[in-house]
Amino acid sequence: MKAETLLRASAWTLALALAAPGLAQAQDAAAVDPVTDGSQAAEQEIVVTGIRASLSSAQSLKRNADTVVDSIVAEDIGKLPDVNVSEALQRITGIQVQRDVGEGAGRVQIRGLSGVETTINGRDAFTGVDRNFNLQNLPAELLSRLDVYKAPTANLVEGGIGGTIDIRTRRPFDFDDSIVTGSARARYADLAKKWDPMVSMLMSDRWDTPIGEIGLMVAGAYQQRSYRQDYNITGAPAPRTDLIAGQTVNSPNGSYQVQVLGQRRRVGLNGALQWQPSANLMLYLEGQYSRFRTEQDQNGLLIQSNRNAAQPTQRVPVAGSFTTFAGTNDLATGSYLNQPFTLLGVSRDLLDENQTYAFGGEWHNDGGLKASFDLSYDKSYSELDYRELDLLGVAPRYNQNLTTEVPSYSLEGIDLTNLANFTAGSLTQNVNQSYGKQYAGRLDLTYDLPEGFLSQIAGGVRYADRSAIFYPTRFFQSPVRNSSANVADFIVRNPVNDFFQSGADGVSFPQNFLVANPDALRTNFDTIRTSLGITALPAITPLGIFDITEKTLAAYAMAKYRFEIGGVPIDGNVGLRMVNFRGTLTGNTPTFETVTDPVTGAVSRRQTGFSPINETPKRTDWLPSFNLRARFTDELQLRLGASRVLTRPGFSSLTPSLTLVPAQGAGSGGNPFLTPFTADQVDASLEYYFSRTGSVSIAGFYKWVNAFTSTSVETNVDIGGILYNITRPVNSGKGFVRGFEVGGQTFFDFLPGALSGFGAQANYTFVDSETPTLLNGDPTPLTSLSKHSYNVSALYEKYGLSARVAYNWRSKFLEGIFAGATVAGATAIPPGPIYRKGYGWLDASINYDVSPAFTLTLEGSNLLRTRRASYYTFETRFNDQTIDDRQFMAGFRFKF
Repeated sequence: MKAETLLRASAWTLALALAAPGLAQAQDAAAVDPVTDGSQAAEQEIVVTGIRASLSSAQSLKRNADTVVDSIVAEDIGKLPDVNVSEALQRITGIQVQRDVGEGAGRVQIRGLSGVETTINGRDAFTGVDRNFNLQNLPAELLSRLDVYKAPTANLVEGGIGGTIDIRTRRPFDFDDSIVTGSARARYADLAKKWDPMVSMLMSDRWDTPIGEIGLMVAGAYQQRSYRQDYNITGAPAPRTDLIAGQTVNSPNGSYQVQVLGQRRRVGLNGALQWQPSANLMLYLEGQYSRFRTEQDQNGLLIQSNRNAAQPTQRVPVAGSFTTFAGTNDLATGSYLNQPFTLLGVSRDLLDENQTYAFGGEWHNDGGLKASFDLSYDKSYSELDYRELDLLGVAPRYNQNLTTEVPSYSLEGIDLTNLANFTAGSLTQNVNQSYGKQYAGRLDLTYDLPEGFLSQIAGGVRYADRSAIFYPTRFFQSPVRNSSANVADFIVRNPVNDFFQSGADGVSFPQNFLVANPDALRTNFDTIRTSLGITALPAITPLGIFDITEKTLAAYAMAKYRFEIGGVPIDGNVGLRMVNFRGTLTGNTPTFETVTDPVTGAVSRRQTGFSPINETPKRTDWLPSFNLRARFTDELQLRLGASRVLTRPGFSSLTPSLTLVPAQGAGSGGNPFLTPFTADQVDASLEYYFSRTGSVSIAGFYKWVNAFTSTSVETNVDIGGILYNITRPVNSGKGFVRGFEVGGQTFFDFLPGALSGFGAQANYTFVDSETPTLLNGDPTPLTSLSKHSYNVSALYEKYGLSARVAYNWRSKFLEGIFAGATVAGATAIPPGPIYRKGYGWLDASINYDVSPAFTLTLEGSNLLRTRRASYYTFETRFNDQTIDDRQFMAGFRFKF
């Protein structure tokens, strides 16, 4: 016992020493439950007792919630290789996750809609100038549980037209006694061929003192991940009549291979102090800090094979080399002479840093009255830094072969490793700096009624003052001195020599070629710039700056009710939330003059300068909600709900400013007159609970979305001598999202002996949608929304051994719209959809409890090495293909 006490004391000392610098930056982040259900104290039991208790607790939360809720608790997260919140959420019915270099991306969709409100312990969370919190930022080890609200109650923070995700972290009073727990794992990425560490630790204790009970908890996690992604792109199709005599051939505009190598680091710190001076009063201080850093190298080879009238001797089709796929006019194979190409060296680095500080408390009396408050301050910074230097060359022959398992190509007659074969191309730097902060406070009151129709009345107010500031730096210059010898010291050989060799058979790609050194772009950008004779300097573009503030006052009233009909107990809640919003939008907007070409008569607009703009939008919204539960038996219950939900447009969509990418001739701007998106929705859910860990449910939903956005495009806008296509969002018409979900879970306890350790989880979601955006006269579905998706997990837990194999699958979905292509004398390609093919993802884990305090772990992610692919309208018009690392993790967890 003395040894254990000494070990705990030493661990506390070490943890405080390690955590102090981070906590000095990130002092507090409070946690007022959106729905106070007294379940926090059960979470430690979940961690102790394994997957069964974890599923039982999640099932209990769903069963007893005031609305339609699905949850994942700590053990579910801890026993799968989920490295961030997004990956953990993919297990929940109705949630679809995008992939970002092999892991869950920062945003998810709930029932098809990306307008999701993210809260941490009931508090609004965000990253930079985004309304949403980047779910990649937070290490999964810091989570206590995730609650997904698919239908609202009046006391939930508004903002989620799709739903609300509440990320729950731990507090010291969640634990009955002192505890020290942690984990250490090593992760291997098989394409990057590197090992990286993952460590976490949590320490918590509580003490009885003369001034009451005091609890202190600190937790931290560090993740490092090296990764590689092979990304192959086939150019957009265009109709051509010069490839096969007498025939229009839909030919892609060349090829683009990108080899992505990077490293990500996540740091998460969480500290909480609770004080209970009396039985009816509890106060807390809380702090959270997260830092997400990505350093990414991109080595690319870009070929554009469309003919250029100004270069008649280049990109010359080789007669007789062209074929098409059977029954189509889509190119299958072909070759070109004197083909220009570009070698790209890129550094792309991202930093997200979030801090939250909070103070709050809860009070109650013996008469059923309860009050809680929370005061918080959030600060966020995000920076994306993109740098690129190109090398330009011409290959005697370019062969394109789209019939291989992955569309591939080859270059003939040129040594790609000889610098003398190239000239220096353009030099680029684009930097986006985002600053966000928020002061917020809330007060909630509830009064429990012992009998009668009403069981509780509740009300509350919330005030938030949010600001978002954005500074863009844009730099795009062609060299004055374009000899490659001027930058020879900054050129290296591409480090990857097996591009797509692990993801497809029979493909052919150039494997060895020169690129600008990404590290040199990071550390010697000015030297490279002057070596090329470029005197211009990177500068913040006034057209892209915006400064937005929003002040929101919300108030709600809610009543819980209970009664019986024909012996069937019925309960639920009805409420109304009022949201008053006032904003200020400042920035710069370009001024233009109309220019008519004296020869062609074409009319275009040319920028003459810019002028300041200041808008002050304001509005008030009323959001009613109704939820009912009918308990037919102790096992069977029905839920019905109706509500109005709201999401405000993102800050970048509201800004009057422009963001320009000169290298692509593309620009985007916002629209300060965009109105919030609202939806009226109805929900129904039938749930059957047949054991502590066994249940089946089916739920249906329908959302009438009152305002989607579409994109307006203005072409050939002359800004600084460069022609841009400028896009802006505009409010458009109405649409709908509808569907149903089916889910179930159980352990097979009725089986004999070791077989009783087996269990299963499964769910399926169908979602259909319609937006006012028309394609060839027909409405389109929501982008990034799969109509079908499912999760299947096989479980085992017995005799200290626990294992899980989880498969997640989603069907094809609309990724964008191709504008079509028209060439004189050829059959035009009409506008059409860009589809992402359906794909699955397989993860697995196995854990063995050596003792109650020590567990060995082995995990794997992307075990099938999923290849994701997209195409233009038809599968013989290829767009892109991607493969990522298989990841393997081995380590241990401990607890004492």
